[in-house]
Amino acid sequence: RALEVARVLEDHGVYWMEEPLARGDYANLAALRREMRTLKIAGGELTREPYEFDQLLEHGGLDIYQPDAAVTLGMSGLVRLAAKAADRGCLFTPHTWGGGIGLLANAHLAAGVTAPEKFSQTFLEYPHDPPEWTSQRRDFIFCRPVETDAGGKLTLSDRPGLALELDEERLKATLSHRQTYC
Repeated sequence: RALEVARVLEDHGVYWMEEPLARGDYANLAALRREMRTLKIAGGELTREPYEFDQLLEHGGLDIYQPDAAVTLGMSGLVRLAAKAADRGCLFTPHTWGGGIGLLANAHLAAGVTAPEKFSQTFLEYPHDPPEWTSQRRDFIFCRPVETDAGGKLTLSDRPGLALELDEERLKATLSHRQTYC
């Protein structure tokens, strides 16, 4: 079934198909990938263990690796994974579906590890699904939410670290409200 869907997506010019099979189905992910002419196979967003990424790399199961620094390996571990993926001609585009801190960590990773000489695009998947999931809701503990420009591009700050500024009063109020119900 995944192959049927992949062929239709490819016929329609879709760039990638995300998580088409179970993440541990290494052999079939690799077989599906071999069948594609232009469609990229992406995955790894919920992969947690280093050995799973090693298996995906060894079997050639993905064109696009989408780990989340808040879920696995941390930033330094993902820098190493991105280098391994790039050595195999694969893209590294973090998947972020948590809060703004994880978004900024993954955005810095995407900006810092993408090899511009190999890839013309840097992608970052992040939460923005109005009206329920907006940047204000996602980044409620920041002084200013992380926003993209009208073209969907995110400009990172050159300030140290992740360059985030917490709204200390809002954070205190949130923590005190939660303690009331715990």
